Amino acid sequence: MEEYNEQEVARVAWAFLRSNSTCTLRFGENMQDMSYVIAPSGELVISAMVAMLQPCDTIMYVPDYGDDCMEMHVSLEQFSEEGSDGFLADRWQVYHGEPPDMQWARVNIDAARFHEMFIDGEYLQQENVLQDDEAQLCKTLNQTCIDRVSEVCKTKTSVDVEEPVVVGVDSLGLDVRATFGIVRVPFDSPVQTGDDVIGMFT
Repeated sequence: MEEYNEQEVARVAWAFLRSNSTCTLRFGENMQDMSYVIAPSGELVISAMVAMLQPCDTIMYVPDYGDDCMEMHVSLEQFSEEGSDGFLADRWQVYHGEPPDMQWARVNIDAARFHEMFIDGEYLQQENVLQDDEAQLCKTLNQTCIDRVSEVCKTKTSVDVEEPVVVGVDSLGLDVRATFGIVRVPFDSPVQTGDDVIGMFT
């Protein structure tokens, strides 16, 4: 991106964050590869080690620590699986299966760097406009449109998913669970309603 356009960089960065589900977390002197999901409110959710929850400088690299990653300065906020935020732990497990650790945390993004540009973390934590319809959309797509989902998945990503399960829907695309992980199926353009989504697969 040769010319600095803050809004465009932020838009692309948000789409990049949405399109991934893995990261490397640096906490103090330690680094750990892990998986995340995005809450309806826009915050990230992780299964966390106890050591990650101690006060320290915490940086998340998406999709992992490498030359082309997004670097985000974050703060972790622990929550209980038994409390009112327990649905977030359930969401993580629907995406990724059994958690590697017993602690849970929301990931608040303070600021990010992407393509050498700095982005306010608030922009990367946008609410899912389809959150009220997401569960029903996943159910409908899985029950009545799954062959079409598999076809679109192959066309858009060149990945052949034999038994796809739609686990998430937002304005930019679908999250599809495969046996080997999460496959992101992007939409050609942002959508605003559940009817728009169903219309693509019927």
